[in-house]
Amino acid sequence: MALIWGSQALLFVDTNDFQRVVGHLYLTPLGDGIRWALPERPFRMPGNPELASHIFTFAGWVQRYLPGAVFDISRTALAAKLLLLAYAGVLAWQCAVALQRGAVWCTVFALGWLSVFFMAHNIGMAQSLYAEYACLVALPLLLVGMLASRRTVRLLCLGLGALVCGLAKVQYFYLPLLALVCVWAASRWQRMVPDRALLKLLFAVQVVCLVPLLIGKNAGLNAYHGVYLGSYMVLTPAQLDGLGVPADRRACIGVDAWGNALSGPGGTQVQHTEHTCYPVTPKLGKADVLRPYLHHPQVLWRLAEYALPSHFTVQYFHVFPGNFYLRRVEGGAPGVTDLLLRMTEVRERTITPLAPLFLLGSLLLFAASRSRHASGLRQLATGGLLLGLFVVSQLIIVLLGEGVRDMSKHLWAAQLALDMLVVLTALQCLGWLWVWRRRKAAGHAPEIPVPVLSGMLGAHQKSE
Repeated sequence: MALIWGSQALLFVDTNDFQRVVGHLYLTPLGDGIRWALPERPFRMPGNPELASHIFTFAGWVQRYLPGAVFDISRTALAAKLLLLAYAGVLAWQCAVALQRGAVWCTVFALGWLSVFFMAHNIGMAQSLYAEYACLVALPLLLVGMLASRRTVRLLCLGLGALVCGLAKVQYFYLPLLALVCVWAASRWQRMVPDRALLKLLFAVQVVCLVPLLIGKNAGLNAYHGVYLGSYMVLTPAQLDGLGVPADRRACIGVDAWGNALSGPGGTQVQHTEHTCYPVTPKLGKADVLRPYLHHPQVLWRLAEYALPSHFTVQYFHVFPGNFYLRRVEGGAPGVTDLLLRMTEVRERTITPLAPLFLLGSLLLFAASRSRHASGLRQLATGGLLLGLFVVSQLIIVLLGEGVRDMSKHLWAAQLALDMLVVLTALQCLGWLWVWRRRKAAGHAPEIPVPVLSGMLGAHQKSE
């Protein structure tokens, strides 16, 4: 209750993007950033294929029957927070089973997962109308499926989690395929029989998640930003000549569709101009986005070096540095809110600079899961592999998709996955430490059984 109440003062503000997700609801803002007046007329069908639009449509219909005739995002936030509390409990129990720990350790693990989900930079997304809301409630469910030992639970959670994540936003369209690859690789590397039904389910989900990619209405706009605020910003004049970029178009490099000219380190020096090239630039497509990278593969690395120092941060900002998404409003439990904000500050100083080490660690721990001593750690390693690959793939997708424009916010899901990966990495390191201690003790004295939660050991042995 303290976490729910304390996080009520945290929200992600509207930067004119709510309209894209919920414009079909005809909501009228009431000025506090939390409540919108509901219209008397019926809602339209969503104008874009993102799943969050449909989730908020359902929430709008429900709130028509609640007092006040308002759409209150604190209510949708409450639904997300209750789910996250449940996820934290389930993930803690699964980790305790895998590591053969008792109730005390299970409580410690739950606190770890709660700290991830309720840090200010993560939980603030719950109180918003952004498409990432759907990813917030589905990515932990996907991890629950990866760690599940019961086949039915695994099928249900992986299938549903992959479906919701893949449909949450076009940039996550490939997540079912990524989960499929990780499940298949784990079965091969860890010498287990692959679950063909699960692989077929994830493949079917991936086919469904291709639909928004094919019918999305913003492909041209995203391609323009991916080119003029992406690869072109780090190409040399000679390379631009080789690609046949006309001289008059080079003035468009760094200028977004709204006339903001981005320059300096990572495009963080922004000046609003009175013109934009987007309306007069020939329509671009995916082939135009990929063309510079096919001719000059090193450009992707150069763009990452240019962009990530400024944009790989949990202090999410909208175009202009200092125009932060996360805001604190009045209300809630001030002490708890202060704690959640301080946790984000500590995370930024410690975890963000060490992100490459955690990504490398996910690969090394997965490689170690082949050992016969790692039977209880194998599912944790597979879950870590999925999260690590998701972070890396999101860096690439975001750079290709819209370049440096609004990049920090576009990496929101990658940062959530990194936070979850940190907990999984710590738990696997603890697990290997306990394995080493048991093996060391077994060489000198009979092994002392470790008390576990009722039913845990049986469930664990059954899963092997």
